[in-house]
Amino acid sequence: MGSSELLNVHPALFDRVRLAIMAHLSLAKGAVDFNTLLAELELTRGNLSTHMKKLEDDGLVNIKKAFIGRKTRTTYHCTGKGKKAVQTYLSAVETVLKSSL
Repeated sequence: MGSSELLNVHPALFDRVRLAIMAHLSLAKGAVDFNTLLAELELTRGNLSTHMKKLEDDGLVNIKKAFIGRKTRTTYHCTGKGKKAVQTYLSAVETVLKSSL
């Protein structure tokens, strides 16, 4: 096995920002709003939006937009596919690390 396990990882997770987003969302108990992700991951609005669009296109997150008064509130939720992708990533990294010892 070894490093070939990394071939099973979803390609979107090889980007460090998308990996951080997915790690955050997969550990969250529920949906996470845009401003929370922005602050906790210390990203720019444009950077976060671009990465979230890619993750949504890949089916790893669901995006929900709602109006609170006159303001838009965007929330994100990790899909089942997204949680599985994160688990596959972690398993692959663990396998590679164990095989290198």
